[in-house]
Amino acid sequence: MDILNDFSNFGLSDAVMEAVKAKGFAAPTPIQTIALPRLLSEEGHLVVKARTGTGKTAAFGIPLVEKFTTPGHAPNALILTPTRELCQQIVKEIASLTSRPFPRITAVYGGSSIRNQILELKRGAEIVAGTPGRVLDLMERKVLDLSSVEFFILDEADEMLDMGFFDDVEAILKAVKPDRRVALFSATMPDPILRVVKTYIGDVEILEDAAPEDEKPAVDQFYLIVKKEDRLEALRRIIDGSDDFYGLIFCATKIGADELCRRLMENSYHAEAIHGDLSQEARERTLRRFRNRLTTILVATDVAARGLDIEKLTHVINWDIPHDRETYVHRIGRTGRAGRRGRAISLALPSERSRMSQFSRSMERILGGPIAFMKPPTVKSVMKSLKRHIINTAMEAVPTDDELETGSWESEGENASSTQTAPFAKTPPESGVMDETTKEDKKSALLVDPVGAVSRELIDKLGAEKAVGALITLSFGELLDPSRYGAITEFLETTPREEARRDSRSPRHSAYRRGDAARERRDQRGKGRRFSDEITGPGAPSIDGRLPFDSLRVYVGLGRQHGATPRDIAQLLARTGNVPNHLVDAIEMKDFCAFATMPEDAARRACGYSRSNKDATVVKPAVARR
Repeated sequence: MDILNDFSNFGLSDAVMEAVKAKGFAAPTPIQTIALPRLLSEEGHLVVKARTGTGKTAAFGIPLVEKFTTPGHAPNALILTPTRELCQQIVKEIASLTSRPFPRITAVYGGSSIRNQILELKRGAEIVAGTPGRVLDLMERKVLDLSSVEFFILDEADEMLDMGFFDDVEAILKAVKPDRRVALFSATMPDPILRVVKTYIGDVEILEDAAPEDEKPAVDQFYLIVKKEDRLEALRRIIDGSDDFYGLIFCATKIGADELCRRLMENSYHAEAIHGDLSQEARERTLRRFRNRLTTILVATDVAARGLDIEKLTHVINWDIPHDRETYVHRIGRTGRAGRRGRAISLALPSERSRMSQFSRSMERILGGPIAFMKPPTVKSVMKSLKRHIINTAMEAVPTDDELETGSWESEGENASSTQTAPFAKTPPESGVMDETTKEDKKSALLVDPVGAVSRELIDKLGAEKAVGALITLSFGELLDPSRYGAITEFLETTPREEARRDSRSPRHSAYRRGDAARERRDQRGKGRRFSDEITGPGAPSIDGRLPFDSLRVYVGLGRQHGATPRDIAQLLARTGNVPNHLVDAIEMKDFCAFATMPEDAARRACGYSRSNKDATVVKPAVARR
């Protein structure tokens, strides 16, 4: 089928074809060849088992942009995603596929002003992308009308299942009109997803991404747990401990990329940054130097790295951990290509343990291997690697046997075309003539064989061992100084038992849900309540009558009268505290405020963010009633 080889054969409009070309899409990916013909047709559902990073957004975005070209009184398409970051990414990607006034696309997700999202919906949107919780909230408020939805798209279905959103997904599916078309994308197809497919879609063929197995990146994945202030030290040890580091380092922002590049250059690393603020000329110049290995470290943002195809990368480093697994897979896919193995190392903060655990489970399903925990390289191991690298570099400079026999090889200097004597060539047999070498003879030897002449003179004056030591000190003395490295606070790997204990505090955990009724009865009787003077507040109930030793109770200046829901509070605290939503527990809504429990370090971050941003929602430790 030649239709699979070119976007022009799908019958797309000129406007969409121009957008596709502008984005640099040369040929459709395997998932796009599956989805585009079906979604561009007039009827039929689509269920695809497709791994992350295969071009799914364009696969369902192009048909939507092609189909909805006139304004409607209500949304024509609904896209559900597990995270707000993926939601934002989808909206940006689809918006880039059209230059026409329609379709209009709106993102709705928690952790952001619901009022602004309501205003956007009232202004009109043909496509709505959102997280299940916020979509349900807007439906309950009678703001989001799904009666005109023709396309219901469920992206990363298995991720939603893992995050406990599938009850919300089913509730939304029930609310959409029966004759809507469904497109479901999932890296795996566990039984709960198959049950939903059978119940709401019926008997439908489950298609699979036709990408060959060898297209998956051959990457060894690792993560470290380090404090924010220790990340640069850990990165330096990783770079210095590699035999031949040639890699990409991903940052979340342009400012962060420039700052990290500056700090690396101050530490004598050959690094450059690439991001959206660079002109096309500067971008091409930077990439040209990197491809030619004039620089071996490229610090990049996700947007700037799109479309990069650089061979033989040894490492991908996540300086900032991505928020969604699609971005993670895109990043690590830059290495481990063409039969070569690569390494992907994530520098995770202590608060990002849960996210790394989630990524690890996803990568085990998608790529067949989890993300392994590793400790930062020790100074001793780095020194050992540097010594090995120096010896190997020196050995590579030694000419081959053929060159030794001829006594010459091609120089890489200014006189590359001339034949010169090898610096390590064997000295000619001694003769009486050599004992009577004149100054002119020495000058002549220096011109013909400058390296050899200097080597012999140094050995004569210092001896072989001292001569080599002096040269190594001149070239690598700073690198071989262990004092150039600082200390790193080490963290232990989180065990499965500890992860289970942490997860069991989540309201989605079955054990927690089974205790809801008992807790409610105890609260009604007024028994079993104990408060910590520092972390509880007026009317703020504890979990099972107590609080975990590593949790804090916080006050949030939003309540029911502000239009906030428990889900809004959870997402606000998760965002400002930099933790997953499910670690925000025991949320109690009041008319003008709310209380919640969260990990101690995350609570301190949320409170600090509130204090340092005057426009932010008030978050502070709850104070006990005296």
